Amino acid sequence: MSGLCQIVLLMCALAASQLQLVQGHGMVLDPVNRSSAWRKGFKVPPNYEDSENFCGGLQVQHHMNGGKCGVCGDNYALAQPRPNENGGKYGRGVIVRSYTEGQEIAVKVKVEANHKGYFEFSLCPLSDGKQLESEECFDAHPLKLADGSSRHRLSGTPFQYEVDLKLKLPEGLKCDHCVLRWYWITANNWGTCADGSEALGCGPHEHYRTCSDIRID
Repeated sequence: MSGLCQIVLLMCALAASQLQLVQGHGMVLDPVNRSSAWRKGFKVPPNYEDSENFCGGLQVQHHMNGGKCGVCGDNYALAQPRPNENGGKYGRGVIVRSYTEGQEIAVKVKVEANHKGYFEFSLCPLSDGKQLESEECFDAHPLKLADGSSRHRLSGTPFQYEVDLKLKLPEGLKCDHCVLRWYWITANNWGTCADGSEALGCGPHEHYRTCSDIRID
């Protein structure tokens, strides 16, 4: 193999490794999400790629699925129930935390690669073990942080860390089975903005979603 070919192969390998390093990853550890529940000792199928609930990835979500994402972070094109939805491979209906209506609860999010953007949280009460979550259900029950804001914004540093937040559960909402959803919209790509200009944070970005099964008394 010529020296030039070796250099080209080395550059390709380095580029591939950098793509792996900068790919954003994250998961909710408390209340632990469905794909990560095995990490907390729950008897559920393990998902060893539980930090990759990113709607199938940037290309799949935005170029193949028209920006759509499964309600719990799966590739939208998959048949329902998708793996992380109620009744799916990881959606076994195992309640991982119990709370009280109106309670201020602690939430822990593990960020394995910080890609800025913001977090949002919402709830979807399920009436039975076979009901599927829906965007309409989550949209009807947005959650606020304890300080009254609806979003937690990431500054971009540190690169890896655990985010400890406080959420306020709504008064008057009780459920034997509620689904708490974390939604991370990243903002580290350079793209075209709505006004036609270009800037960091504009254009398509990776989206992450996880779902956790909880009870509210």
